[in-house]
Amino acid sequence: MKMKIAVAVSCVALLATVFGFAQAVKSIRVNIPFQFVVEGKTLPTGEYNLVRSEDERTIEVVSTKKGPSTYALVITRLGGEIHTTPQDSHIVFDNVGNTYFLSEIWIPGMDGFLVHATKEKHEHRTISVPK
Repeated sequence: MKMKIAVAVSCVALLATVFGFAQAVKSIRVNIPFQFVVEGKTLPTGEYNLVRSEDERTIEVVSTKKGPSTYALVITRLGGEIHTTPQDSHIVFDNVGNTYFLSEIWIPGMDGFLVHATKEKHEHRTISVPK
């Protein structure tokens, strides 16, 4: 009897984990008010969907208009302290001179994704993503 209860509890826990993972946000929409660089490609100002791949190795950067799109390769996951609450999302750019490089993507309910690391002196510019 104890074994049946343990198996039932394990199954419920497994289903809860799978269901919770499926509920994780897969994409965010953001209006970017300046040109920016992703993987060496300059994208114009505008509204973009940032879509994480299932394996979390890439983030697709897709214009909501019929503009250009590209992929950002994920360098690493950013754990630890989230810049805001786990339900908020934002993106971070590295500003070098007059060039903005897409650097970090923070999706609700997940740690961040580092997609670019600038070695030279730079400033961060953060854009909050409305809910």
